[in-house]
Amino acid sequence: MNLRLLIREHLLLEKRIGQISSKIEVIFGFDVITTKHSRERGEGRDIEGYNQTPMSNSEILEVVSMFRDDISEKIATGDIKDKDNFVIISNKWGVSIPMVADKVGSTYWRLIVKTVFRSSDRLRLRVGEDQVVIEK
Repeated sequence: MNLRLLIREHLLLEKRIGQISSKIEVIFGFDVITTKHSRERGEGRDIEGYNQTPMSNSEILEVVSMFRDDISEKIATGDIKDKDNFVIISNKWGVSIPMVADKVGSTYWRLIVKTVFRSSDRLRLRVGEDQVVIEK
């Protein structure tokens, strides 16, 4: 009896992950609020070891798409909740993307891209102690 229950719960979780994954929408906020820190970083970029390779919106969408199932699983299991900040890190692309989860409906979520950080061997994005980080 327990085996049947486990199988049923797993199948329901997989179904929910699939529903969320198919309805995720990625949004870029172009209302940029600049700070002295961001202006200095944007102008000089003379930080030793900083990867200056530009990142296009299509590349960001491609990276986020690689993580769609992982993000959906975290949402379905409750690791990511409405309005939670989390980070995806692609070692292949050398990029970290902090995002906000915005629950629109029971299986419909918007992922709001806050910024994009190019990683290098010497520089990695700093994250909060309890912040959800999905890395691959």
